[in-house]
Amino acid sequence: MKKMNKLLLACAISTMAGGNVYAATLKLAHALPTEHPVHTSLAWFADQVKAKAKLRVKVYPNGTLGNETNLLQMVQGGTIAFTKVSAAPLTAFAPDYKLLSLPYLYKDRATYDAVLEGPIGQEILESSHDAGFVGLAFLDAGARSFYTDKPIRTPEDLKGMKIRVQNSALSIDTIKALGGTPVPLPYGELYSALQQGVVDGAENNIPSYYSSRHYEVKKVFSYDKHTMVPDVLVVSASVWDSLTDEQRKIIREVAHETVKQQETNWNNYVEKSITELKKQNVTFVDSDISKFQEAVKPVYDKFRKENPDLVPMLDKIQAM
Repeated sequence: MKKMNKLLLACAISTMAGGNVYAATLKLAHALPTEHPVHTSLAWFADQVKAKAKLRVKVYPNGTLGNETNLLQMVQGGTIAFTKVSAAPLTAFAPDYKLLSLPYLYKDRATYDAVLEGPIGQEILESSHDAGFVGLAFLDAGARSFYTDKPIRTPEDLKGMKIRVQNSALSIDTIKALGGTPVPLPYGELYSALQQGVVDGAENNIPSYYSSRHYEVKKVFSYDKHTMVPDVLVVSASVWDSLTDEQRKIIREVAHETVKQQETNWNNYVEKSITELKKQNVTFVDSDISKFQEAVKPVYDKFRKENPDLVPMLDKIQAM
């Protein structure tokens, strides 16, 4: 009789939880500081999911639970539900993401939006389920450019320089094509690496350069805009599969709305960052982008040779 009562109790608990294994608080973790616009957008996402999907979500910023690689592994294992990760390191788990790290991929901002918000973007987001995570949305991360001790006006200026890059084959190939020496390093180690001369410079967007305080050690920011690699809001596949259809529908809708929130938060923060960076005596340089575009052509040749399955999708993007 006692065994029967325990069984009935377990069934009742399962029913009350809606069959959702993850009825407890869902963790959303990322490695960026709380002042970064991505944190603002993710906090908004968490609040909306709580309100609309009736799921408890707690946000852990500042790399509290680990760096991007750690967090993605935790998402894959279902330890945390959501994280934000750059599309660049995702290439190790889902090959379709490789496309998004190609230098000078888009003709203009309109093409960027059309790719990421259209069928191509959706196909890429859904390509990683078997790897343990599902992409919910691409979040604007601006264009990446170089910051060093000297102006980088042409690829010639990068020769002999050690440049920190994300742990991505395409990021490494791009820096090599431009004449620099790529040094993959975790983002959290970059400030001290710049300070100690482990690397001569790095490449990133304006908000990250400002919020990380990297301007304290590298005062020249050169606008070569070699890539526009988006951030990706991802959810653990095991958590996702445990949710109801209605909960998944709501989360997708909220993620889509978060894209617009991020666009506003990003633009506002870029303006603030530039104003403050000028006060810190940062020098902004306009690079000769045409020379950078010419220098990275071998990256495309190698990509097409090594990724024949992705060539049709690349052709579609370049034809837009």
